[in-house]
Amino acid sequence: MLFEIAAPFMTLRLNSRVVSLDPVTSTLTLESGEVVKADLIVGADGVNSTTREFVVDGREKPAPTGDAAYRAVIPAVELLKDPDLKELVDFPEMTGWIGPGRHIVAYCIVCIHREFSCFRLTYALN
Repeated sequence: MLFEIAAPFMTLRLNSRVVSLDPVTSTLTLESGEVVKADLIVGADGVNSTTREFVVDGREKPAPTGDAAYRAVIPAVELLKDPDLKELVDFPEMTGWIGPGRHIVAYCIVCIHREFSCFRLTYALN
């Protein structure tokens, strides 16, 4: 759904390894040698992010926090069927439940079309 909305306005490149990035000029160089200039660069390359290395100039390394996070995306139509969960779609704002050593955050994504809700559970591993 999100891809369909964004596709006319962007170029998605898969299997394109970034070997250098300049956040000041918004350019990156791919392993193929191609230099790409962009309005927005999204570095979705995980905890050992190559992108972060260039943005923070290698100064900050990821540190274990002792936490784990899980995310789930649920079709809004399923939440609308349950009277207790319906308000998560009807009132698209962040909702949080907090307890000792864990929390759950719920929020609507693509709220314009009331398509999906996202839940994130984070808890301490200790």
